[in-house]
Amino acid sequence: MAPSRNPGPPLLLRVAKFLLGLLSVLLLIALAAILLPLVTPYFKHAGSYRWIEYVEAFDARLIRWIKSVVPTNFKGYELARWFIVGGILVARIWVDNLRRKISTAIYRTALQRDFEALQSAAPAGADERVLAPVKEKMKSMDARSAKSRAELLKVMAEAKRQLESMGRDLAFLSIDVVDSTKMKLGEDKTFIEHDFREYKDLVDGKLRSNGSLKAAWTPDGVMACFPTTDAALKAAKDVISGLDAFNAKVKMIRSNFTVRCGINAGHVYYDEQTPMEEMSDRVIDIAGHMQKYALPGTIACAKQIIEPVQQRGGFSDAGKVVDGYEVYQWTQADCLQNEPSTS
Repeated sequence: MAPSRNPGPPLLLRVAKFLLGLLSVLLLIALAAILLPLVTPYFKHAGSYRWIEYVEAFDARLIRWIKSVVPTNFKGYELARWFIVGGILVARIWVDNLRRKISTAIYRTALQRDFEALQSAAPAGADERVLAPVKEKMKSMDARSAKSRAELLKVMAEAKRQLESMGRDLAFLSIDVVDSTKMKLGEDKTFIEHDFREYKDLVDGKLRSNGSLKAAWTPDGVMACFPTTDAALKAAKDVISGLDAFNAKVKMIRSNFTVRCGINAGHVYYDEQTPMEEMSDRVIDIAGHMQKYALPGTIACAKQIIEPVQQRGGFSDAGKVVDGYEVYQWTQADCLQNEPSTS
């Protein structure tokens, strides 16, 4: 799972939590200081320590100030010190409660960040099927309850496991007709409709015969998904070679059909229920970019995905870089030249 790019808890919250924690400690020290004069008489020579003298002197001034502000003698009992103790305890309870609220906010922020990381990695459509239980648990979670937090983490771990199980190494083939708009200029609409329908049937047949898992068509282009790079390459080669007979015997308009192809492969999240047009990943985007930069009648792909495959014949360095990848291209002519002669 890719790490989230979202920032961590806001700096202001983290600083506030730290300062409140420091204040809680200081209040505890103050409570100990205000109670110290009650126990020092039981320790021999306690008053000889300078720091105890300072504490007792400050305590005396504070007691006098409290007496000057509010009545502290109740039926002969002097309560000034206990007023201070009570005030410190109330303040510490308030500080600790506020700190817990801020901790909860930080925890929820971290959870939201982790959830968004899951969401960004999920394929289209998996949001409802896989992440819906996580959304519901986040709504009902009591951040103060360790049991509730543990249950949420368990649900998130299960969602992550399901998403990771949907990942597969796949290849994507993008095919587009070169100058399809110009081909239609001045042609009979019936001929145009016939030719492009027959072209689509040709391509669909080649995709299916080479094991295409799914495909999505634009008006004159297609993006198809294959289990292996070899299968995608074979499909692209079959389409290009099949156009020779198609142009000679099937098409009715004047212009010949020429295609350019782009292929890329990588690990993507794959869900059989998600249509090809709803799949989104940089691996797929690069396949489309390879196609756009390919020459007519060629297949373009990144150098590294060609090196391990079986069908490397006919590929040569295209002298281009697309999305940071060196481009290799296949042409029918190069393939024929590389084939060994037979006697």
